[in-house]
Formats: sequence, structure tokens, C-alpha cells
Amino acid sequence: MLLLGRQMASRGIDCEYWFSRGSNRLPEFLATGQARLATMSQLAQRLEKNDVDVVQMTASDPGAEIVAQLAQGNARVIVTARGALSDIWNARNCFAYTAISKGMAAVNQPYSDVEIEVVRNSIDLDRFVANSDTRRDASAPIVAFVGRTKSPEKDFPRFTRIASRLVAQGTRVWIADPHEGSWSNFEGTGAVPIHAERCAPVPHTEIADFYRAVAASNGVVLMTSLSEGFGNVAPEAAACGARVAAPDVLGLREAVVDGVTGRLFAANQDDDSVAAMLSEWMATPHDGNAVAAAARREFSPTVMMDAYASIYARRSPRLVGVRPAVTNVPAEMPLLLEHLHRQREWRADFTWKAAMNLGDAGMGRATRRAMALALRTAPSQFVNATGARQFVRMTRAIVGSLLRGSPAVPVTSS
Repeated sequence: MLLLGRQMASRGIDCEYWFSRGSNRLPEFLATGQARLATMSQLAQRLEKNDVDVVQMTASDPGAEIVAQLAQGNARVIVTARGALSDIWNARNCFAYTAISKGMAAVNQPYSDVEIEVVRNSIDLDRFVANSDTRRDASAPIVAFVGRTKSPEKDFPRFTRIASRLVAQGTRVWIADPHEGSWSNFEGTGAVPIHAERCAPVPHTEIADFYRAVAASNGVVLMTSLSEGFGNVAPEAAACGARVAAPDVLGLREAVVDGVTGRLFAANQDDDSVAAMLSEWMATPHDGNAVAAAARREFSPTVMMDAYASIYARRSPRLVGVRPAVTNVPAEMPLLLEHLHRQREWRADFTWKAAMNLGDAGMGRATRRAMALALRTAPSQFVNATGARQFVRMTRAIVGSLLRGSPAVPVTSS
């Protein structure tokens, strides 16, 4: 979204970023002077000004559905499937629906009557650049992991098993882990404890240097994910000249240009043969600048912006006549369905807290809508003493706002 905002600015389109909770990337957005960490009632008041044309969100974000309700009548809603299923979007609550890969579009389309258009992720061409100094690092090659080690879908234990075979041959291991996991987190998972020369969080502002060091060592960034919406690590590392190896799974098969920016291996390929392939690959030199040039061509942000500009200019949604049946169920589907099931509880919890905030702000109509949405999403969540007390508090807030007879937000004139 930050990269998309920069592209918008280059074309004279104003953009604002709204956060409902903190993030390790928040400082980058705040640095633009266009970001705000705010409550749902503050966002509602902003939308009431009726000068926002488009609200764009991740389809599976816990707060997306309530924000879409607040935006109705004030702005068109565009949602994007990034790495998960979502079953709540249709022509009544969104104007356009996009996905960051063909795979994500295919698995989500049966859940929506809005045509899901593929707008692939792009990379920051200013940040992710190959090192102009082509001299090689004389040390042993590096096999690197970048991602949340404690996220099951990243399958970090598989990385350790493959890397352990390479360590025995003298390969160095680097791990960029924002989770700061310890080996005790992986007991019983099949993980193999290995010595990592470097294992720590790497700020996003420094990750390009991390990739360039891997490239200089003639090493490889190894991804072992069970599923990805797209897999930004792959094109970003490649744009810095580093080769990428990844399983041929949803998302990654589009983030890696097989044989050009990296190599895909079968998802069920055994660890020994993957390690043997990587060992042979790292024993031969590669042209990092050629890898980088291919990634920059393939994942240009201009292409992404062109696609969204076309959607912004559209006058009506694109609908599908008949929702496609799920014929070829991908191997990743059980993992996606498990995540979809958990989303309902997350959405209900977020929406209930939003209703509390809207009620405290005296926004009666918005509060009623948020409460109704939370109850529909996960009704069983409120059949307990805590839920009952919260319900009473919200009812009092709604009644108070109605008795005051005041508008939900300050009325302004232009």
C-alpha cells in the first residue's frame, strides 16, 4: 500500500493511510505525513466529510467489513485478496475486488459475485537494487530464510532440515526473523537445530542490504512456505541480485520466474534432493545483475498502478454471471479454510470493539450497524456474562445519543 501510494502521488492522486492499531511498518507510513493511527469513530468522521473517492483494504482484514459499512454512501470500496480466503464480499459491500496473484483470485472467486481481477504485487525499485560492486564475497555461500519462523504456513522446520544438510558442506546460514523465535518453539515440529551465523530481526529499511549480501556470497534465499498470497520476499530478493529457491505452491509460482529469477521445486520434493539441488546451484556462479534486471522488469510498480488507475476510473462494478464451481481444489486449500474459519472470531472481536468506540463517540446509527454486524459474524461470542455487560453498555450509549438528538458527527459546510 505504501508503494501504491507513492505511485498515486506521482500521478496527482491524494492518498491517506489509516491504521487502527500499531505495526512495525507504521513509522514508514507516518514518515509520509499522510498516515494516522486513529479510532474507528475518527475514521467514520473522516468519511462523513464525503470527499474520499475510494477506500482500499485487505479483504481478510478483521476491520475491513465494518469500514466498508461506514464507507457506504461516502466512498467506493476496493478490497484485495492478499494471502487468505474471504467469504464476505459481494456487490452490496464492495465496488471492486482484486487479488495479488492468479492463484488467490481463483480460490476466492467462488465466494463472490464481483469479478476478482489480478493486480500483482510489485516491488520498490528505489529500495531493492543490486549492488553495483560485482566483487564476490570470498566467504562460503549463504542460505537465508526471511520470514516469521513461528508462522506454521512458512514451514520454518523444513528450512532447518534442508539447511542442516548444507551446513555440513560448509554453507553459512542467515535467518531474518521478526518473531525472534527460539529453538524451544519448534520442539516436536521436525525442526533441526542448526548454527546460524546471523539470526535476528532485520528492519525493513535494512533488508535490501541483507539480500545483497546473500547475492555477493553466491548464496540463495530459500523459501519453504506451504502457501503464499504472492510472496514478496522472492521478487525483492531477486531485484537485489539474490537467487531464490521456493516450492511450487500457490503464490510462489507467480513470485518466482522459474529459471530466471530463481528455481521452483516440487512442494513434496524430499529434503535431501532439494539440498542437493541447492548445493550444485551455489557451486556455480550466477549473474546477479541479470537476475535483478529480470525482477525489475517483471514486477514494476507502474504496471500495478496502471491496473488500479483503470479500476478507479470505472463507473460500475464488474460482476460474474455465475460463480465458478471449485473444480481443481489446490493442495493448499485446507490451510486456507482453517484460516477462514478463524477470521470470523477476529472480525467479530474487532467489530464489537469498534461498536464500543462508536457508541462512546455518540454515533448511534454507526454503532447499531456495528453491533448487528458483530452479532451476525459470531453470535456465540456474546452468549456470556462479559458479552452481556458489553451489550448493555452499548445499548446505553445508543439510547443516550438518540435522546440527545444530536447528529452523529459535527456538521461542516464547504
